[in-house]
Amino acid sequence: MPKHLKKRWINRQTYEYFAVNIAPYLGWCDPILVYQMGKVASSSIRNSLFRCPDPRTRLVLMSHEFFPLRHRDPGRIDIEPEYREHVLRENEHEKRVIQGFSWRKRLGWRFREKFYTERIYKSYVKRGDRLRVITLVREPVANNISMFFEVFDHYAGTTFEKSTLDVDAKIEIFLERYMHWRPIVWLDAELKTTLGVDVYQSPFPHELGYSTVSTDRVDVLVLRSELDDRTKAQAIADFLGLDEFEIVSTNVGSERSYARQYAEFKQRIRIPSNLLDQMYNSKFARHFYSREEREQLHARWSGHSASEY
Repeated sequence: MPKHLKKRWINRQTYEYFAVNIAPYLGWCDPILVYQMGKVASSSIRNSLFRCPDPRTRLVLMSHEFFPLRHRDPGRIDIEPEYREHVLRENEHEKRVIQGFSWRKRLGWRFREKFYTERIYKSYVKRGDRLRVITLVREPVANNISMFFEVFDHYAGTTFEKSTLDVDAKIEIFLERYMHWRPIVWLDAELKTTLGVDVYQSPFPHELGYSTVSTDRVDVLVLRSELDDRTKAQAIADFLGLDEFEIVSTNVGSERSYARQYAEFKQRIRIPSNLLDQMYNSKFARHFYSREEREQLHARWSGHSASEY
C-alpha cells in the first residue's frame, strides 16, 4: 500500500469507507478530521484536502457528529443547563424527521451512520490516536438560514424543488418551526462532549478570525467561516505543516437550484429582536464575534440601524 492514496483518482465515498474500515488495520493513525456543525463551507475544505497530493493529508475525514443525536443520552451531553432544553428539542425533532422517512431512506441514513461516522470514532478517536481537527464557526443566523434550505423537507414535508410555497411562506416556517439553536450548542454538544476540547477556555482573536486549541492528544484549528479562502488556506497549511494548500469552493448555496429564492429569502427576512438577542448574546456569539460585529449582525437581520444597539 503506497504511503499516499491518490484520492482524486477514485470515488470519494469508496475512499471514505476505506479510510475508516480498512486503513486503521494497515497502521494508518494520522487522521485529519473536519468536524463541524454544517453549512460553514467545510465541504470546500474537505474536498480540497481530499485532492491535496501532500502525503500528510492521506487521511481526511469529515462529520457533523459521530453518533446521531437521537441515539444519544441527553444527560451525558456536556452542556450548560440553560441550553439543555434546546438539545432535547432537537433530539425529539430529529426522531420525528427520521420516522417520516421512507424505509429505504432510513436504511441509507443508518448505513452511512453505522459504517462511516460511527467508525470514525471507533477507529481513531476511541483507540486514542493523535487527532488533527479542523472546525469552523459561522454567525448563527446565516448558518441557520443556509441549513434551513439544506433540510427544507424536514420542516415543509416536501423537497424544495416540489414545494409551491412562496418566499414569505418559507420565512414563516423558518421563524416558527426551525431549530435555531444548533450552531449555539454544537461546540459543547459535539466537540467538548466527544473529544474533551472546550474551545471556550481559550480566547479567540476576533481580528484574526482563527485560533488553535490543544490538549494532550487533540489539536484543533478553529476558523471563522466568514474568512476569505486565502486566509483559511494559509491557516490550514500552517496548522498541518503543508508547504502549500489551496481551497477550491464547492457546495456553494448561491450556485444551487434554489439560488434565486435563497437570495430573496435573505434580503426579505426580518427576524424578531427577541430571537436575535438570544442568538447574539449567547456564549457562542460573544466568544467568536466582537460586540461591534454582533450589533451589525443584529441590525442586518432586524432591518434596523446598528446605532440603535
